[in-house]
Amino acid sequence: MEMEKRTDFVKNNNLLVIGLGKTGISVIKKILDICSSITAIDSNPGLDLEAAFGGNQYKGFNNLKIILGEGLLDEKEILKKIDLVVISPGVPANIPVVRYAEESGIPVWSELELAWRLLDEEEQKRTVAVTGTNGKTTVVTLIGEILGNSGNNCVVCGNVGLPLIDTVNVNGKDIIMNNYTLCKNLIRVIEVSSFQLERVYEFKPYISVMLNITSDHMDRHKTFDDYGKLKLRLFENQDSSDRAVLNADDPYIDNKVRIMASRQRQLPKFIKYSMKIKEGTDIFYKDNQIFYRIDKKNGKINIKNSFLKGNHNISNIMASVAPSLLLGVNEKSIEKTIKNFKPLDHRLEYLGYAKEIRCFNDSKSTNPDATVAALGDFGKEVTLIMGGKDKDMDFSELINILNKKIKNLILIGESTARIYELITESDFDYKIFRCKTLEEAVRKGFKVTEPGEVLMLSPACASMDMFKDYKERGNKFKSLVFPEGVR
Repeated sequence: MEMEKRTDFVKNNNLLVIGLGKTGISVIKKILDICSSITAIDSNPGLDLEAAFGGNQYKGFNNLKIILGEGLLDEKEILKKIDLVVISPGVPANIPVVRYAEESGIPVWSELELAWRLLDEEEQKRTVAVTGTNGKTTVVTLIGEILGNSGNNCVVCGNVGLPLIDTVNVNGKDIIMNNYTLCKNLIRVIEVSSFQLERVYEFKPYISVMLNITSDHMDRHKTFDDYGKLKLRLFENQDSSDRAVLNADDPYIDNKVRIMASRQRQLPKFIKYSMKIKEGTDIFYKDNQIFYRIDKKNGKINIKNSFLKGNHNISNIMASVAPSLLLGVNEKSIEKTIKNFKPLDHRLEYLGYAKEIRCFNDSKSTNPDATVAALGDFGKEVTLIMGGKDKDMDFSELINILNKKIKNLILIGESTARIYELITESDFDYKIFRCKTLEEAVRKGFKVTEPGEVLMLSPACASMDMFKDYKERGNKFKSLVFPEGVR
C-alpha cells in the first residue's frame, strides 16, 4: 500500500490528542505534517512543554494547538470540527470528553491503533505482539535480543517505552536509527498493555503472545473478567494466516481459548506452551530442556545455564522461543542468547550481600501474582517489604503463600491498612511491621533479618502513592541497601 493511501484517514482530518506524555508527544511529532490540524490537551496545567517536546519545536506550527488545564477533559466544545480522537494509555477511558466523542460518532483510537493503520500490509506481517499481566517486558526484550543476535533488523517497542508510532516510516525513505533501520524488513516486537487494547479495532499482529492473566488494574477495569476480555482482544482480529502463542498453564486463558475454538469463526493457529507435558501442547519444559513441535519442526533447546531463574522465568523463555522459531531463528542462536540474557533491573534483581543479608530488588512486581512468583524459589527465610498504591486487587492467593515463605512482613504505602486487615483475619505466623517510608522499612528490614537470610522489596502494588514509577522505587531501595552503589 502506498504511503498516500495509508495516510488518507488522517491527511485532511482534524485530530484531538488526549494526554501529553511520551505517547501523545510521539503522535504529534509523527503526523503533524500529514493531518490538517492537531489539538492536544492535558489535564496538567503546569506541564513543561519544552521538556516534553525536547525543545521549543512545538511552537510556530499553525496547525497545532496545545491546551492545558484540569477542566478540559470535561468539555464538549473542544470536539468541535474534530474527526478523530487519539487517547494516550494513561488517560482513563471513561472521561466525559471521550464519552461525548462516542456519542457524536467521532472515532476514539489508542496510539497502537493509529500506528497500526499507518503500517503497510508487508510491515504488519512482520510483527510480534506480547501481552499478559506479568513478564511482558522480559519477554519482548528477550525476543528482541534473540532476533537481533541472529541478524534480523528488529525493534522492541510499544508499552515498553518506545511507542509503536515512533517506528512508523511516513516518508518512505530508509532511516537508520540507533540499532535498527526503518525499512520494509523491520520486525516490530510490541509490548501491549490492557490500556492500549481498550481502543483497538483493526490491530492484527502476525504473532500474538499471551503470557498470563491475573488480578491487576481492578481500579480501572472493575472486574477480573472485564480485564481478561481486554487482554484477549490481542488476537480477536487474527485469522488462520496468523499465530497465537498461549500459556496452557494459565487456567483463565486455557478456558477462554477452548470457548473460542468451539465457536464458528476463523481462528489463528494456536501454539501452546506448558511447564508440563500435556496433550495439545507444542512446547514444554523437562530437565533443563525446552522441547518444541512447531510447524512440522521438532527440536529442543538447552536452558541449563540461563540467568533467568524460577518457573515463571522458564515460562517466559518458552513464550520467547516460540515466535523466534516461527521467524526462522535456529536453535543454536536461540540457545546462545538465552544463556547470556540477564534479568532486567527491578525484576527479582539480586543486589548482593549487605550486612550479611541477601538483598533482592523486585520493584517491578506491581500486583500480587508477580510477588507470588518472586517468592517461589525461596524457603521460609524472607523479610518482605510490600505495599504501595491500592489498585483494588485480589490479595487472597498471596496471603496464603506468605506463611510458607516469609519470617517478617514490612508494610508501606496506602495499601497498608487493607493488607494488614486481610492478614490479621487469616492464620499467619510471621511478624508484621508498618512503616511510613521506604527508608524506615529498609532500616527495620536490616534490624529483623538474620544473617544469611533474605531482604526483598516485592511490593505487589503500584508505586504512584510514594514514587514516580516502579523504577524510582527500585532505585531508591538499591541506594538504601548500598548507599555507596550496588556492588
